[in-house]
Amino acid sequence: MGGGKSGQKNKGHKHGKHASKNSLKEKAKGRVAIMAGLAKTHRAPKSLKGGVDPGSKHKRMQQQQARVKDKRDVLLKQLRTGRKGAPKVIGFIPVGDTTDQKLARMQVQKLCDESAPLDGVATVKTPQFNQTFQLLHSTDNAQDQLDLAKVCDIVVIVCRVNTDDDVDPNAIEPDLPDDKTVNTWFSELGLSIDDSGRQLLSTLNCQGIPSVCIVLQGLNLIPNARKRKNVERLHLRYFQSIMTADIVPKVFCTDTVDKAALTLRYLCEQKLRSVKWRDVRPYFLVDKCEWMDEAAAPTPAADGTPSKMLNIGGFLRGKPLSANRLIHLTNYGTYQIEKISDRDGNVIATPDEGQEALQYCQVPDPMANEQTWPTDEELKEAERLERKSRKEKSEKVMKVKVPEGFSSYQAAWVADPQDFEEIGSSEDDESAGDDDKMDTKSRATTKYSRVSSAAQTDVEEAVGGNWLAADEAMSDEQRLSELLRLKEASKDDAEFPDEVETPVHIPSRIRFQKYRGLQSFRTSTWDANESLPVDYARIFKFGNFKRTQKISLATLEGGEAERYVVVTLRAVPAAFFEKYNEREGSPLIASGLLPHEQKYTVLHFLMQRNKEYDVPIKSKSRLVINMGFRKVVANPIYSEPCKGARTKFSRYFHADDKFIMMSFFGPASYLPTPALCFQPTTKAEKDAGADMPFVSFGSAELPNPDLLLLKKIVLTGHVYKTHKRQSIVRFMFHNEDDVKWFQPVELYTKLGFRGRILKSVGTHGYMKCTFSGIVQGHDVVCMDLWKRVFPKWTTATFSYLAEEPQDEASASDEESEEDTVMAA
Repeated sequence: MGGGKSGQKNKGHKHGKHASKNSLKEKAKGRVAIMAGLAKTHRAPKSLKGGVDPGSKHKRMQQQQARVKDKRDVLLKQLRTGRKGAPKVIGFIPVGDTTDQKLARMQVQKLCDESAPLDGVATVKTPQFNQTFQLLHSTDNAQDQLDLAKVCDIVVIVCRVNTDDDVDPNAIEPDLPDDKTVNTWFSELGLSIDDSGRQLLSTLNCQGIPSVCIVLQGLNLIPNARKRKNVERLHLRYFQSIMTADIVPKVFCTDTVDKAALTLRYLCEQKLRSVKWRDVRPYFLVDKCEWMDEAAAPTPAADGTPSKMLNIGGFLRGKPLSANRLIHLTNYGTYQIEKISDRDGNVIATPDEGQEALQYCQVPDPMANEQTWPTDEELKEAERLERKSRKEKSEKVMKVKVPEGFSSYQAAWVADPQDFEEIGSSEDDESAGDDDKMDTKSRATTKYSRVSSAAQTDVEEAVGGNWLAADEAMSDEQRLSELLRLKEASKDDAEFPDEVETPVHIPSRIRFQKYRGLQSFRTSTWDANESLPVDYARIFKFGNFKRTQKISLATLEGGEAERYVVVTLRAVPAAFFEKYNEREGSPLIASGLLPHEQKYTVLHFLMQRNKEYDVPIKSKSRLVINMGFRKVVANPIYSEPCKGARTKFSRYFHADDKFIMMSFFGPASYLPTPALCFQPTTKAEKDAGADMPFVSFGSAELPNPDLLLLKKIVLTGHVYKTHKRQSIVRFMFHNEDDVKWFQPVELYTKLGFRGRILKSVGTHGYMKCTFSGIVQGHDVVCMDLWKRVFPKWTTATFSYLAEEPQDEASASDEESEEDTVMAA
C-alpha cells in the first residue's frame, strides 16, 4: 500500500471469507469431516503432554514402543519356558494303527535321562541345551489325543512310513508340485496317513494346535536312498498342505541315536506357538494326584455322594490362579478350591467369602410368575364356552348333511347318512364342480360335534412319551433302515424346505395353535419375553457379556504363573481314582474357570460341517461337544447364522450348508472358545474300539437368551378355479373354521404373486382369494407360519464319573411335532 508525500493509503485486496482448496487441504492434514456443515462444530481432539496432537509422530512412536514391548514379553516368556520357568510339555500323538508312540518317546527321553519312567508324565532335563521337558504319550483313543494336544507346548506327530516294495520310487518325484502347498491325496504314492489319521489331524487343526514336530518311524528300513528322501519329502508336503500358514512343520526320524539327537535339538530351539483360547485362563498338566488324607473316611457331599479332598500338582500356565475360582478337571467335573500350596507345602492362597459357588443354575419359583385376575369379559366368555362344550358332549350325535328343505325334525329321523352322500347343497356344487366329486367323496362328508382328544389338548401333551428314554436294542438291519429314513427325510427337507401337510384328523387352528403369521420376518414385532418355558427361569442372562468378560479378565489375581502349585480340591467323589486308573495313560488336565463361567445360559456357536461325515445331522440329536477344556453332552438345535435379534430354525444340518448356528443350554464360555462336535457311538462300536465320529467344528458366539429362533412351516394349497385376480384355492385347509382362523395371514405363490383370503367357500376348506396378478393353474399357493422354538434342558457335563457312559448312543433323538403327528 503506497503512500507518497500525501500519505494516501489504498485499500488491500479483498480475498473473501473463504479459503482456497489447497489451504483447506493443508489445514486438515488428512482429516475428513463427516459433513461439510459440521466441520466447524467438531470438538478439538485432546492433546498429549507438551501439546502434541494424538495423530502426530509422537503418538506413532508410543504405539511402536508398545508393540516392541509386547513382542519382547512374548519372547522372554518363550525363553523362560523350559529353562527357568515351567518345563516344555511335549506330547507324542500317533497317526495310524501301526505307530508306536511310546517307542518314539523312549528314543528321545533316553538322551536326557535313562532312569526316567516311560509311563505317565516324566520330567527330564537335558544338560546339553539347559532345558527341562515334561514328556508323555497318548493312548490310541482319539479323545485322549485331543485332550493331550490341549495342554502341550509341542505336539510330536508320530507316523510309520509305508515300506511296501510295491511303491515305485520313480513315481513319487515327478508328481510332487514345486509350490509349498498341495491339494493332492498321496495315498497311492506311499503316504502313511489313513482315514482315521486324516480325521485326527483335521480335528487337531479345528481345535487349535500348538507347535508341531513330525517323526517318521521305519524310515531307515527303506534301502533305496532316493526313495527314502522322496518319502520324507512327500510327508513334509502333505503336512504343509493341511497346516495353517504360521506353522512350519519339519520331518525327523528317531530310529538312530544321531537322528534322535537332531529331533531333541529341534524341540529345544523350536519357537512356541500361542493358542489364544487357552492362554486367557489358568491351566496345568497334573503330574501329581493323591488324596489329601488317604486314611480319612469319605464324607457325604452336598448331593450325598461320598467324597474326599484331593491334591493335584503341576506347573501353572497361562494366567494366575485365584483360590476363589473354580477348578475344572477335564472329563471329571468342576470343584471348589480348599487351598493353593507350593511344592514344599507352604500355603500360597486360601479362599475367602468371595469364593465362587458350584451353583450353575437358578431354582425356579412357580409362584414368582405374573399373577393376573381375569376380567368380567373373560369370565363371561369362559362360561359361554363351557356351556357350549357341555351341550356338545351331552348331545353326542352325528351332524350330517341333508337335502335342502329338511327341517331339524326331519333330519333327526335320518338313519343312514350314506343315503344322502351324493346330495350336496348348491353352494358346494358350485364351488367343487364335477372334477372334485371323487375327492369330496373321499373326504368325510359328515362332521362330528366332538373332536378327538389330541385336538382338545396341546399337541405335545397329546403326543406324550419320554423323548429321553433309552433306545431299545436295534439290529443292524433296523439301524440301516433308520439311517436310510434319515437320509430320505433330509433330502425331502432340502428339496421342499419347511413344507408340511395339513392334517385331516386335527383342525389346523388347533394343530398349529402355537404358530403365527408375520408380515415381515425382520421388522414384525415379537416380544422376546413372551411365553417363555420354565427352563428359562433356571438360566442366567448377561446384560453386557463383552463387558463382563473384560472385567473378569482384568480382575485375575493370585499366584504367579509358570510356577509349581499344589491345589487341594473339595468334595471329590471317592470313586475318582477307580475311574482314573481305568483310563491309564489318559492325561489329567486342570483348568481354572473365570468368573461366571460355571453359570448356565443359552449358548450359540457358529459351526461348519465335517465334509467327510455324510450322515444327516438332525436338530435335537445328541452330541458330545468339546468346548475348550470342558465337554458337555447336549441336544443342540440349529438355525441360520445371523447378527440380528432373530434367526430361522433349521431342521437339518445339511451337507451343503457352509455355516450354521448351533444353540443349546450350557455353561457360559468367554471368547474365543472352539467347539468340536462328536456323534456318540453304540456300545458294540465302543467295545470294538471305534472312535466317536467327528461331526462339525466352530467357535463360540455371544450368549443371548433373547435371540428368537423361529421355526417356519409352509402350508400349501392348489388353485382350483381362477377368474381375473380372484382364485378358488383348495387343500390348504379342510374345514370352514380353519379358513376363518387364518384369514388375516398373507398368502403368496411360488411364481411371485401376493394375496389374501377373502372368504371361505363351502364347508370343506375351499377359500376365495385375491392376488396381485392372474394366478396360473399350475402355481402353488403358500402360507408362512412361524413359531418360536427353544433348546431342551438336556445338557450335562461330560464326566467319566457319571453312572452311565455319556459317549454312548443311549438316548433317542426327539422327533419333531410334525413328524410325530403325521405318523399318527
